Amino acid sequence: MDVVNNKCNKNGSSIKSPRSKLQMWRISSLITVHVYILFHFLCWYVFNMKIWGKTAMMGVPSLLALHLNAAAIMVIIIILSVPFYGRAFCGWACHLRGAIEFSDWVMRKLKLSGYEKIARKNILLNTRFRWLFRSILFSVLLLPVSLYWIKLKHNIYFNIQTPSPLADLPGYDNLLFSANAPFNMSLAVNGFTLLAFVIPFLVAIFIVFTMSFVFNYFYGQGAFCRILCPYTVMLVPFMNRTPWQKKITRIADCTGCRACSKNCPQGIDVSREIYHYKGKVINNECIKCYHCIDACSYGVLKDLRQGASPQLKPLKEYERTPWLSSNKHLQVIEPLDTVTDFVSIFFAIVCGSITSRLGGFWFYVGCIGGFIAFRKIACFFLPKSNLEKKVKHCHKSEPLHSLKTEDFDPL
Repeated sequence: MDVVNNKCNKNGSSIKSPRSKLQMWRISSLITVHVYILFHFLCWYVFNMKIWGKTAMMGVPSLLALHLNAAAIMVIIIILSVPFYGRAFCGWACHLRGAIEFSDWVMRKLKLSGYEKIARKNILLNTRFRWLFRSILFSVLLLPVSLYWIKLKHNIYFNIQTPSPLADLPGYDNLLFSANAPFNMSLAVNGFTLLAFVIPFLVAIFIVFTMSFVFNYFYGQGAFCRILCPYTVMLVPFMNRTPWQKKITRIADCTGCRACSKNCPQGIDVSREIYHYKGKVINNECIKCYHCIDACSYGVLKDLRQGASPQLKPLKEYERTPWLSSNKHLQVIEPLDTVTDFVSIFFAIVCGSITSRLGGFWFYVGCIGGFIAFRKIACFFLPKSNLEKKVKHCHKSEPLHSLKTEDFDPL
């Protein structure tokens, strides 16, 4: 994972600075999560120590179904942490975030030309309907639970040993896909073999590859977190509700250099947030990655519960132009008209619904594939002049005329 922070020189281009202790701790935390997952699998399937079940976000439907299992307990802990630490779970303990940042690091090291075009300027593409997209996805994931209650088949129970770690993954019940899949492949029919492990493992890698490498390549770092993650809808209502929540806070006079904003992987205009919101970052997209803190050469930012230091020197630019876009963030709305943008979301959901028959996580593969394919085809048929007119880029160091159509088409 790329923990080398980008700061800006006088020409507006980025320069590398040493990795900070904050990033070392955060990356270590994400690695520890994956070590824990491996440890859990070994305990369950190698040493037959079935003490606790799977701890994953599938605990959300379990919780709503009143099934208090290991996954549901994990979700409760995450929700309880939000009023105190915001979405720190997303930046420090989500295993998929670890894979996403690893994919960003690999693609930067490989210097993939298509990815470098957007990564170099921290261009974060998105849809204007991202919250609608996330909300619909969250509703779709909860649909089985809704039907469960409608049919009055509820069954309240407590069992910390369920579900098993392989639940909803390739290889569960010795099947490559879910039991209801239109086609399938039986595994370990004549006992466990190396092939019975390798095949589902490679399929799982393909799913993660799509959610991290593929999505990042076309839409910028952290694409899944910024565009698609349905669990954001569950966490955001608990943010900015209490005075005890730690937030990125101004502890000295901000110079307006905007290094923090230019380095935010979530597209938050940090510099303007702390100027307009009493020295605090209140944006719901903040995942406590601390890239903004590391990017600031003046030590202006810190993650605190206490009040912020007053801004003694007014920033005339921020008074003159409070925000660089009506959306109050720095993510780039992909150059599609409103109707096409809207239709792409539903096309993605239909594709995801079709592939979900292979298993739960296959929903994301179909959804991401449909989303990318539909929008890239739509962009292909739009005249280049229209594309350039519709581009909305918010980084002051990268004015509209400096962005070319090819910056938004890694193909």
